[in-house]
Amino acid sequence: MRRALLLIITLILIVGSVPLASGKAVEEPTQRDVFLYEYFSKIILRFEDSLKYVLVNESYGLTLANTTLNELELIHLEALYYQEKGVNPTVMKVIQPFYEFSRELMILNELILEFRKNPTPAVTAGIRGTVLNMESLLDEIDSLELMNGTEILKFNTEKVRKYLGEIDKLVSRTPPSGKFEIGISDSEPMLYQSVTIFGSCPGNETVTVVITKGNFTSFLIVTPQNGLFATMYRFRELGTYTVYATQGGLRSNTINVTVRKIPSVFLVENVYSAFLNQSLTVSGKLIDYYGNPLGEREITVGDETLVTGPDGGFAKSYHSSEAVTFQVPLEFAGDGTHTGTSEIVTVEFRRFPVAITLNGPERITLGEKAAFTGRVKPNMTFPLIVYVNDTPQFNITAENGTFSFALEPQSPGRLKVYVAFAGSEVYEGATSNVVLLTVVPPENMLPRYIAIVVLAMLLAAGILTRRKKDQTTPQASQKTVFKYAAGGNETSGEFLEIPEDIGEAYKLLRERLREMFGISESLTPREVLRILRDWELYPDLEAVTKLHEKAVYGEIPLSGEELTEFRASIERLLRGERGE
Repeated sequence: MRRALLLIITLILIVGSVPLASGKAVEEPTQRDVFLYEYFSKIILRFEDSLKYVLVNESYGLTLANTTLNELELIHLEALYYQEKGVNPTVMKVIQPFYEFSRELMILNELILEFRKNPTPAVTAGIRGTVLNMESLLDEIDSLELMNGTEILKFNTEKVRKYLGEIDKLVSRTPPSGKFEIGISDSEPMLYQSVTIFGSCPGNETVTVVITKGNFTSFLIVTPQNGLFATMYRFRELGTYTVYATQGGLRSNTINVTVRKIPSVFLVENVYSAFLNQSLTVSGKLIDYYGNPLGEREITVGDETLVTGPDGGFAKSYHSSEAVTFQVPLEFAGDGTHTGTSEIVTVEFRRFPVAITLNGPERITLGEKAAFTGRVKPNMTFPLIVYVNDTPQFNITAENGTFSFALEPQSPGRLKVYVAFAGSEVYEGATSNVVLLTVVPPENMLPRYIAIVVLAMLLAAGILTRRKKDQTTPQASQKTVFKYAAGGNETSGEFLEIPEDIGEAYKLLRERLREMFGISESLTPREVLRILRDWELYPDLEAVTKLHEKAVYGEIPLSGEELTEFRASIERLLRGERGE
């Protein structure tokens, strides 16, 4: 599902992409919710900052609350996508109270800014009612338990509660005015959305909130405290309502509330990909804002009209005999209670990948021939071009996946040798690894013989004079290892160990993608795929992402073959080399 990115940080993978819950691909994976815990702990810090700013009458508190709400909404939709795919991510049990708190935080910021301009008892009642709702949501957050192996992780909401208490004290200093006023937290709520109706009244006698629309009338009985009242309500029909309150023979002001339709959304992939001459299915689900499936609804997929199944699902197949990329628009016009929605997904049929491996000597003497061998996958016949120092030299043919050739340099120097396949209608172009060949001039042997004789004489003299056993001073082994650098260059340096843990290995990859492309580790795995869809190593990245989702989000053990594929793809991505 493709949506505008409204956040600075989101789950790595679901936000990070780092996993929501890390686990090894073993029979009984250990639940590790460390990143999930760290991410939502940062959300709590944002809640604190928003409240802190609004307490000092800074509008940035509202901006921060709005940014956080948009971010959590995106995560909620991402989690719904994974749930639709049969994965039950831990984030589903965490996101709801955080998301609801974020909505209330928006309302509270708006009410406090209004209170600063016009501190009426009615606004005070709205603030205090909202604070009570938020404290109830904090109770839910406090009850959440995440795991890091056997360690239980609990959220700390102490500072948020402290700021809410300060806000309550701030507005409680407003004396009752004796005015009979009413207000509402959202005058344009969506159907079934909870709103807070609040106000001030002359005394503490029972207040009746009256909600009317045509022949419909509802009465809510509320008991005021210190001349203030508040109550929650959900509108269950569309339309424009009139809301007012009565107390004794008095009547408050009247407010109009327009209840709007529930938004809908398609849960789909950004890109649907297959190799040419294979079938590909664009599938997804249509749901509403609350996550309810919209079944038996008419939708348009490309140029075809479909009807969603009972679970809101739909599917359409495509086939192509040639490499091609095109876009497929999805559209739902809406119905009596839901707004319409649209989405565009990309369908691509790719040529089959080719991988070339080249082997050869690193050093020869001028006048010698350098023999090279190599392999091509798949094991077929391919025309290849041999390059020396980025200049094409001659053509060769790989037969049944193997090839060989020889070079006879005419002068000393350093040669950069590699092999390339230009590509065809069926197979993608490919380039092998680079072999660096050093050609040295022939040596004059006389100085070598003299040096050997001199060394032998010195050794004998040392033995006769010192008369003790030979000792070899141990020296630290200078082991040449390789670290993977952006662009696929191998350089001597510190060995980069790839963790056995699937989640930790993926985290390492995300750190490297940040270094190479500046891609934030806070993006979801699927957002990273969308950004890098034109990267030449996209197939490896896609394979790693899907295996990571299976092992981490789905907690499904990977097979030996899948583990091998995961590690091989991770290594190629870190090296910047193309794989099979």
